[in-house]
Amino acid sequence: MRRRLVTAFAAFTLAGFAACGADTPDPAPAQTLPEGFVGITAAEVFAANAGARRQALDAQYAAGARSLRQWINWTEIERTRGKFDFRLYDAFMADAARAKLRVVPILFGMPAFHAAKARKGAKVTAVTTFPPKTNASFARYVTAVVKRYGRNGTFWKANPGLTAVPIESYQVWNEPNLPQYWGGKPDARAYVRLLKTGARAIRKADPQAEVLAGGLPESKQGVPLLRFVRQMYAAGAKGSFDTLAVHPYAKTVAGVLDGAKKAHQVSVQAGDGDVAVWITEVGWAAGPRAPGSAFTVTEVQQAKLVGDLYRQGAAQAESMKLRGIIYYAWRDVPPFPGGKDFWGLHTGLVKRNNSVKPALTAYAAAAKAIQAP
Repeated sequence: MRRRLVTAFAAFTLAGFAACGADTPDPAPAQTLPEGFVGITAAEVFAANAGARRQALDAQYAAGARSLRQWINWTEIERTRGKFDFRLYDAFMADAARAKLRVVPILFGMPAFHAAKARKGAKVTAVTTFPPKTNASFARYVTAVVKRYGRNGTFWKANPGLTAVPIESYQVWNEPNLPQYWGGKPDARAYVRLLKTGARAIRKADPQAEVLAGGLPESKQGVPLLRFVRQMYAAGAKGSFDTLAVHPYAKTVAGVLDGAKKAHQVSVQAGDGDVAVWITEVGWAAGPRAPGSAFTVTEVQQAKLVGDLYRQGAAQAESMKLRGIIYYAWRDVPPFPGGKDFWGLHTGLVKRNNSVKPALTAYAAAAKAIQAP
């Protein structure tokens, strides 16, 4: 498997860029895009062996990714109440830094001893994540992460031979408008209380840090995106975050960008127009194994959608205050044990066997076109 991975990535990095954008001229590289505008999610590399992880991270940077969205799971750090152990994440952060990728962490997960109880009417399943019983416990976890990997973090001080790439942006929770990620029953007021507590902890540990409100999808399974944002503002969210993170999956590029624009417009209407909007998750499924869905396309169509998304997003970034676009995902993955296959496991730029999809070349071509060298 590792040999196939190395071969596929080597072929891409050595020959792929020569073909990137060869058929159409690209505009001059944009000089004013926010740092880390082009991003990727690659959750599978966290558990990979060291060699495979480094190869993947290097390939992601070579393809143009500059930000890497990654869970820093509370359950894996605080296994014993009151004790934070970062050994699982230290090697990953070191490899990401060597690849010059800046991690955008999702502050999420719930040790059982900190979890709130299910509320009346909640739809709880085996994979439901609960919010904390007390937000103070969440603040302690957040503070520990920032002090470990943020600016002046203890991890960088303990590794002086490593060029520091500290975390600068923090995402508070993931998709809290979905029952699966909020105890079976989304509650914007409760989420805003968590967001405010998390933001205070982040800013106390690093006053320069960027706070992202948890990525919000448009899904029939939960509270609609725009409604949830309005509920957040009604609950007093203004001032608690710097960037509104959204997951506006859509059939078309226009639909994705329109979803982000509408979400930001809610902020404008709430008198919070200075906040930016960051698409921290979006993608299209492709490949012979991909189940049918509204977001399943051919590999050729996937490539066009990915390339167009970054080019059009970059062209409109200033007007719509677009902070960046993080593509989901780097690689197709199998269902977890006992889980079911679905389209979201096939959005990768790379297939399960590590062969490259056309979308990876399109991603790299767009990144090269819009980013300064």
